[in-house]
Amino acid sequence: MRRLRLLPDPGEDDPFIDIDVDGRGTLNLTVDRDGRHVPFRFALTAQHITAAEGSPLRCWAVFAVLYAELAFFHPDATPARPPGECRRVIDMILGGSDAQVERYLTETNRRFRGGLRNSLALLCKADLTRTGDREAFVKRLWFGVEPLIVDDAERARRVQEAERTAGARAAAVRQAFEPYNDALLMAEHDAPVLRVIELLGSNPVISESEVGAPAHHDRYLTFASGGEIMLRDGRVTAVFFHLRPTDIAPQGFTGLGDLIPGLTRDATGRQVEEALGKPAARRTGPHTTHPVGGGFVKVFHETWARNGQPSSLRLIQLTAHDTWAGTDPADERCPGCAGLAVRSTAAAGSGGTGIDADATVGALRAAVKAGRLRRKHPWVAPEDMLSLHGSGLMEHVVAQLECTLCHRRVFFGLHREGEPTVEYLSLNDSRRRIPERVPPVRQWGDAARIAREAQRPERVASDGNSWVLYSQGEHLFLNARCWYSAIDGSRLIRLNEAEARSYERDGEAYLSRLQQAVNRTWTSDDDPWRSRDLTRSGMSDEEAIEASLAESEESA
Repeated sequence: MRRLRLLPDPGEDDPFIDIDVDGRGTLNLTVDRDGRHVPFRFALTAQHITAAEGSPLRCWAVFAVLYAELAFFHPDATPARPPGECRRVIDMILGGSDAQVERYLTETNRRFRGGLRNSLALLCKADLTRTGDREAFVKRLWFGVEPLIVDDAERARRVQEAERTAGARAAAVRQAFEPYNDALLMAEHDAPVLRVIELLGSNPVISESEVGAPAHHDRYLTFASGGEIMLRDGRVTAVFFHLRPTDIAPQGFTGLGDLIPGLTRDATGRQVEEALGKPAARRTGPHTTHPVGGGFVKVFHETWARNGQPSSLRLIQLTAHDTWAGTDPADERCPGCAGLAVRSTAAAGSGGTGIDADATVGALRAAVKAGRLRRKHPWVAPEDMLSLHGSGLMEHVVAQLECTLCHRRVFFGLHREGEPTVEYLSLNDSRRRIPERVPPVRQWGDAARIAREAQRPERVASDGNSWVLYSQGEHLFLNARCWYSAIDGSRLIRLNEAEARSYERDGEAYLSRLQQAVNRTWTSDDDPWRSRDLTRSGMSDEEAIEASLAESEESA
């Protein structure tokens, strides 16, 4: 005996066909009725089996009709169609002609207001071995059958019940967060803050640091319970609940279920939404922000996860303001970019910001080399800052770098009149900054820097929108812009001999055709240009070309 599933890799309760050695079989399904699992079996002929094995669509149609039109699998579908009616439908699907099946499904689809057709269309292109695709199919199918088996009064009752449950849950969450919300923006010795200290366990470990320039004074009260209070310049900026173990809280925050009823550390995205309500329309990576009472609760997930999959909650942050367009207080101690500003007693003693410019430039260069920061173009490179500042040709010599961990932008500035500055900005705020034009290297660089600039790739041609051609010695490089819908990017490739000859023969028209060829397969899994892409994260095209040529020389 062998078994044929009506759906690929289905759940245990989905219908299946057991096939005997003589080619005949039995269709089996189990239905929940009044708390009992009731089995149903329907004998199938060899003709039925042949049709089922030869046409996956017929298998899926049997499943759809049993689930939907006959309403067999849903407890709301009472009374179910009698077994005799099931017999007739099964015979129609597995024993009738293609024309009969098409007419039957068309008629059924009209009754289902398009739901059956859309469900089958989705099923035909879905991979049901994936939980997300499977859930989407069942949801689509239920959308078609639900109006037939649930009347308006029952639907209204369910909506009211759902609203009542959601309201009660939201009230419980607001009440749990109320003392923490009251402490936001208050001084350390104010009564609301003292109450939070008592709730988190008292006797905190205290740490302090200076951040940026001009500096902010940050003070952290860290508790063995996993809770933490952050004060900036004397006022509570955020309250954290660390769900992962830390040096001070080896168990992590263990009061999550009391703070947010029903939530656990391995909660899915849907469970977070059910516990905290709909998130703000904005989303920052895998993290979500929810307005709760007078504050904003941001839930940090370890990684992206499908809505029905555990997402490993890492941190819960409470702030008085929505941090979507700015930076998160949780990132102020990011191991990738925090503490880059090197301070000196001498600089501070002269009335300045206390920043040692030479040492800070060295720290930035080391972080870029280690991959913790990426340089953003066309801002000044850290290695050029001191020479440019010393030349006096620029009012503000500013380097912008992106942290590869928290993705904040670090702006380090040396000013003609004024002390060095260090700022941490979000991507949103950084886009409002316009870099000052950098003078030609020959006006400020030493001999070695001028010689290095002379060896940089030269931009020799461009159509102004979709491609740029670079030349370095005898080599040609093309940056081909790529886009798909709202997503865009590029491929930086070195032209091979055949491509270079085609360019010599057809000129810029050939480069336009080449860019179109690169763009056509840009999002494909078997993109042939991906292996030739020289793009390097954090590098300009010129720097990526130089790095590629250097690697070629080393391997030669």
